Amino acid sequence: MTPVVQTVVETPATPRGLLSLRDLLVHVFYNQKAILTCLAIGLSLGVAAAVVSPPKFTAAGLILLRIGATQAAQEGLNGPQTYQGGEVVLRALQSEVQIIRSDPVLQAAMARLSEADADPAALGRFAKALKVEIEDGSNVLRIAFTSRDRDYALRAVQAVSDAYIDRRAELYVNASRDRQDREIHRYDTALKRTEGEIQQIRLDHDVLDIDKDVALASDRLEALSQRANQAQERRGAVSAELAAVSRQLAATPDRVLDSQERTNTTPNDEARNTLLRLRQDRAHVVEQYNEDWPGLAEIDARIAAAQAQIVENAQDIRSSDRTVRNPVADLLVQRRASLGIELASLQRQSAELATQLTAARARVADLRTAEMRLHDLERSRSASETIHRSLLIGRAGAALEDQAVDDRNTTVRVVQPPTAPLTGRDLRPTLILAGLALGVALAIAATAVSIVLRQVFIAPGEAEGSLGLDALMTLDATASNLRSDAGLTAMARLAGLLLDLEIDGRPLQVFQFVGDDAGSKCRLALGVAQAMAARADGLVLLIDLDAADHYRKKAGEAVQTLPAGPAQLDVARSASPGLWAALNPLQTPLGSPAATAEEARAFLDLMRGAFARIVLVGARDFDLPDARRLHALADASLLIVQAEATRAPAARRMREVVLASGGDLLGFVFTGRKRHVPEAIYRWL
Repeated sequence: MTPVVQTVVETPATPRGLLSLRDLLVHVFYNQKAILTCLAIGLSLGVAAAVVSPPKFTAAGLILLRIGATQAAQEGLNGPQTYQGGEVVLRALQSEVQIIRSDPVLQAAMARLSEADADPAALGRFAKALKVEIEDGSNVLRIAFTSRDRDYALRAVQAVSDAYIDRRAELYVNASRDRQDREIHRYDTALKRTEGEIQQIRLDHDVLDIDKDVALASDRLEALSQRANQAQERRGAVSAELAAVSRQLAATPDRVLDSQERTNTTPNDEARNTLLRLRQDRAHVVEQYNEDWPGLAEIDARIAAAQAQIVENAQDIRSSDRTVRNPVADLLVQRRASLGIELASLQRQSAELATQLTAARARVADLRTAEMRLHDLERSRSASETIHRSLLIGRAGAALEDQAVDDRNTTVRVVQPPTAPLTGRDLRPTLILAGLALGVALAIAATAVSIVLRQVFIAPGEAEGSLGLDALMTLDATASNLRSDAGLTAMARLAGLLLDLEIDGRPLQVFQFVGDDAGSKCRLALGVAQAMAARADGLVLLIDLDAADHYRKKAGEAVQTLPAGPAQLDVARSASPGLWAALNPLQTPLGSPAATAEEARAFLDLMRGAFARIVLVGARDFDLPDARRLHALADASLLIVQAEATRAPAARRMREVVLASGGDLLGFVFTGRKRHVPEAIYRWL
């Protein structure tokens, strides 16, 4: 078979999340063992059921039930009968079905069939074979019995019908007329006694209309309560005001100060007059004579004597006070007298209201007692009257109802006697088909469960729907051998696809391969690097962080060292012309955990100048910080998905890590795909 290499560059015809016919067939053939097992189980169950299910005969009879026929005998006793609605008729028919399927009816029917000593197991089998149905939209009951013996089925239906009619006549007979007579007499006596008690209570409590009397008494009690509360509140306020006035009056003086005068000024003070004249004389002398004139000293002595006399006169202070009657005391005395009169009036009013309130409360309590007793008696009288009236009507219709029940044609009529087809019903083909359908359902369920629970991809469509990426290329299991013609062709196509990609007119230079399967990832990266080198577009550098030891061992002593800033890169020429392999990438900023992102970018920029294309194989631990920074440094990343090996959660995690780290994903390469569907079906699809 020629290996098929599929390159997908357009949007797939089938929407993501939906299975195409080809993918569905892939799942079917992938789970063919489980599907065949489910089909075998279902078919085996169907055949086994067909073996134990021989042909059976079903006999059936129809019975018409007249709903309300016994009640119609009482027409005219309590007025026209109400219309029996559909729900009432349905409930009545369901009750009749329960009577037919009851144990007494079944036991009587089996006794008619000469099976008087039937055990519970036989009774259960008989009930299981019996089927009672209600015909839609009618009052007809269908009684059917299924058995391998046609004659036995006919006799069983007839026996059940007869037993049901007899049992129904026993259940619906009304033999309560004697009890009704006794109850009527007892209720007559009770009604008379209740009427006498009601009249006596009205006389004892002076009641005409209990509702109006209670309302009037309640209103009077409420009004008296409000007046008593208002008088009590006013009494408290007057008492408090009287006490406050008394305290204020006790603290108020009888007389108060009207005016007060205090001064040290003396009328016609001679000393001050003398001092003023001496100062005037001195001022005149100073103008006429020198400061050392003897007469000036005499004037100064006389001024000092006058000042001393003034000081002595200033110590003599005179005062006078005037008091009058306090007007506040008169006002408080008048207020105290007024409040005392009002307080006495309120006390007499409160006493009178308390007497009236006590009488009103007693009247209300008395009426409440009478109301409770009258309410109980009237309720008893009403119930007794209702029951008495019902008993009278029931007694009049009891005889007519018994007569209607005794006549079978009144309520139950046999529409169709038991009949059965001449040929039995054979369910064996249906059971075999049902078993086959069960097997198909189990197979579908098993396939669905396998699709839901399976964690690996078997078709590229599944990977596209799960990852949200396009499949750049799909490699069959035979094409995964890169040394084969199909493998070389696939690598050439993938390399051509990558080399043709451009961003803003600039071709992509650094490609990173990411995957959790180190073997397929490294082989695919090597094949793509060899294909790129074979195009003779420039030197190609392969930096494999997972398989560096492998390339170091194969290089031997043919190693060259490339200076790259503070670091050095050991490279070796491969057998393919133009392809170089890095031997120590883990000692460079690309693989060293201690290096920074800037150092890694600077190192990679140096390699860009030395090589036309760089194929970078990411480490298996793609989630480490030193591996994350490479995702953003590469121009584009390819996700390697190994069929039936790469787990879906791991692939989705790789996609999220690359995108979250700032990298660009071109898509994924689906490798190792197996052809589960035969080639002829593939060509038909």
